[in-house]
Amino acid sequence: MTNKMTPIIDFELPYMRKLALANHEFESGMHLLRMTFREGNRITAIDVDRDNAAAIGQAMIDWAATQ
Repeated sequence: MTNKMTPIIDFELPYMRKLALANHEFESGMHLLRMTFREGNRITAIDVDRDNAAAIGQAMIDWAATQ
C-alpha cells in the first residue's frame, strides 16, 4: 500500500492564494490533515495531527467570532 491522499476542500484566499485540505493516510494506517498552501510558485504542505487540527480550527473560529 502507498500513502493515499483524499481531497476534502479547496479554498480561494485573498491575494490570489489557495488552500487545499486533504486526508493523508499513511501505509501504517495513520491519518493526518494535509494543508497545502499555494502562493504563486510557492507551495507549502503541512501535515497536522487530529488534536492540533482541532485546536487550530477552534482558534480560527474564535478569531472569526471577534471580527
